[in-house]
Amino acid sequence: MNLTAYILTKNEETNIESCLLALKQCGIPVIVLDSYSTDRTREIVQHCGFSVELYDYRDHLGALRYVCEDRTSRDGFCLVLDADMIVSPKLLSEAHSLLVAQSADVALAPVTMFWNGGQLKRGSLYPPKPFMFRGGSHYFEALGHGEVLLRGVRSVLTNERLVHNDQKSFEAFLDTQVRYSKNLVRRRLGHAISWRDRLRSTPLFMIGVPLFSLFVKGGILSGKAGLGYAVDRLLAEAIMYRQCLVARVDAERSKK
Repeated sequence: MNLTAYILTKNEETNIESCLLALKQCGIPVIVLDSYSTDRTREIVQHCGFSVELYDYRDHLGALRYVCEDRTSRDGFCLVLDADMIVSPKLLSEAHSLLVAQSADVALAPVTMFWNGGQLKRGSLYPPKPFMFRGGSHYFEALGHGEVLLRGVRSVLTNERLVHNDQKSFEAFLDTQVRYSKNLVRRRLGHAISWRDRLRSTPLFMIGVPLFSLFVKGGILSGKAGLGYAVDRLLAEAIMYRQCLVARVDAERSKK
């Protein structure tokens, strides 16, 4: 299997070891692209026996293009993972087999979410994650604060699941949401927003997202993990809405 894993990191000392130990069981080459971490991330990577390259991360779209198009040949495959993601040998084997058998470009996997170390059995809003790619091409375009597959890209969906278990602090979670909210305001100012961005500018979306997680997706049946996840979604959407509200108030003041 001509496959290399690339892990994107910045200050991931709480997550990186679990990610790397899982990849070590898969027996594939691993390269960590580190965006100048100031914690113990690089030390932990080296202790696990893997190599680190400094990488000037600007956005996920650029990182995907760099790995898939520039670093991986057309006859090879690559994994692109965040440090809080865990893969199994079964998942990699299934994804690779599907890509080869169906001459596809991208493999997606359903995601098992964790909240504060507990598995979220129901209630997750995380969509299937593109994680394995045929090399030599670029497969994404920007949408909102993330990216989506280009139209016409051939994809496959695995049965095996990818694990998402972010162990970083609550403060780090809030910092991330503030960063996303600032990006949302910039997109609004540049008139480059999606339908989801427009919904996020309304209080209905802020309230509706956690309720959807709890009662439509069944998060209420996941106990404390489901409740905690819904609270996090409420906070994330509230930060987004507040940032948009502040931007509108500031814009109205500037016109006076």
